[in-house]
Amino acid sequence: MTPPPPFNHLVKAARNPNFLRNQLRPRRDQMSYDDVEIEDMEWNEELQAFTYPCPCGDLFQITKEDLRLGEEIARCPSCTLYITVVYNIEDFSDSDFKNKNIEPPKQQPVAVA
Repeated sequence: MTPPPPFNHLVKAARNPNFLRNQLRPRRDQMSYDDVEIEDMEWNEELQAFTYPCPCGDLFQITKEDLRLGEEIARCPSCTLYITVVYNIEDFSDSDFKNKNIEPPKQQPVAVA
């Protein structure tokens, strides 16, 4: 049996844009630290994300774009804990953003050399 070619994950990522994101998802046998309602989270303008305090002292974070895509996992950037965000996906659909005057995250300019 031949070993898989190096950088096989990059080939898969090129074919499926969600491949790397799916690799970072928690496994089904792992449990989230807590289930938190979106209403209990705070909007952090600086991070452009909803946040919730993590026991390690940092903040769990999830963006509006993640919520719009159906993501429900908010991760802590400082430790391995994550929470499951409980929310109604219809509240974050494109049409609802316009109807509720919720500003979607602004795109940042990218310098190209």
